[in-house]
Amino acid sequence: MTWKSRLPLVVESAIPLGLCGALMDHVKSHTARPRTYQGVIDESLRKSEYVEIPTHLEETVISHCAAHLRGHFEIAPKRIPTQPAVVYRYGPGVGFVAHHDEVTDIERERARTNGQPVVGGDLTLVVWLNTPDSYGGGELFFENPTQEIKPPCGTLVAFPATRDHIHGVRPITRGERVTLVVRVDADCL
Repeated sequence: MTWKSRLPLVVESAIPLGLCGALMDHVKSHTARPRTYQGVIDESLRKSEYVEIPTHLEETVISHCAAHLRGHFEIAPKRIPTQPAVVYRYGPGVGFVAHHDEVTDIERERARTNGQPVVGGDLTLVVWLNTPDSYGGGELFFENPTQEIKPPCGTLVAFPATRDHIHGVRPITRGERVTLVVRVDADCL
């Protein structure tokens, strides 16, 4: 079995709470921008804002996740220097419809004109930065196999960024869901 066919990895307490706090402080001190889906802002498909994260924080997150990724996917994660890690803030609304994380040509083309970051890579890493009781709804869901996740702060969920891993975010009913998304390339061991 290759890393591309592995089920999602879920690791609670993968990221120290102090690092989660530093990421939240960064987000609070920067202006968030609306996030697109396939290069178009459409709040009926995705209702979120994002803040880009500095390299040193991204590298620290990857270093905390590396052993877990090696153990589950049998890869060495490699930072992608040409793209930023981002924190997504989802307020009340649709969340994010079912989708895959494989970058499309449409997304690349639209990004050239709208200034949105293209976030590609082999694996998607999602880290929860707030507690599950601070928002209603907002579960990360996977279609095949069916799975819903609403974990504690500091939890890592990692999965291949391929068309086979369809996922989304359930509607947010109250509060705000805050997650860090980092994409890494996979160097096979």
